[in-house]
Amino acid sequence: MRGGLVVVFLWFGLSQVTAPGNWISWVPEWTSALMSAETIVLLNGAFEVILALALAAGFMTRWAALLLSLHLLLIAYEVGYNDIGVRDFGLAIATLSLFFFEPDQYTLDRKWNRA
Repeated sequence: MRGGLVVVFLWFGLSQVTAPGNWISWVPEWTSALMSAETIVLLNGAFEVILALALAAGFMTRWAALLLSLHLLLIAYEVGYNDIGVRDFGLAIATLSLFFFEPDQYTLDRKWNRA
């Protein structure tokens, strides 16, 4: 499951970093008081890429999973009850399951006994 979630987060994160204009319409209007929509998309994409790489390596696996899960739950809440929101909620719960279980044998955490 970790590998599949890494692919999903990398795809979305890299898409946001390389083409932020495609994602601006998803940024909630209330965030305009904080910074530009493009900046939010770029920061969001970087956040997802960095934590996806941490998950891929199995570095601080549980914390990366928890942060990504909470992030997706917030997105699902903002998007609302529709096909995108339900998808993101499902991905958030799947990611949260990585937090509740010990890192698998293919993680740096397990190699370094930091589970």
